[in-house]
Amino acid sequence: MQVEWKKQAQREVRAVVIYSVEHFGERTALLFYQKIKMWAERLVIHPELGSPEPLLAGRKRLYRSLIVHEHHKLIYYIDEIRQIVYITDLWDMRREPSRLSKRLK
Repeated sequence: MQVEWKKQAQREVRAVVIYSVEHFGERTALLFYQKIKMWAERLVIHPELGSPEPLLAGRKRLYRSLIVHEHHKLIYYIDEIRQIVYITDLWDMRREPSRLSKRLK
């Protein structure tokens, strides 16, 4: 398996890291970024590590979520044929849950 980051997920990670640098400092932002990358790398070996995401149930794809930080989870799906884990979003769990399904059309 390999991991591929969708643009939405890349934008969200970038935004959270920038916010973290501004409010918590470079060290904290770097630790946050490294933690996200570590969990993404684990998906290469264990793609079903995350749980099916109930907020995205009934979709064409089975979306999974993996909590990577106190307030954030990675949203992803697995393409078994291509052997790729697509990370589609980094979701702040403090947001209104119904907005998640609107973000991933």
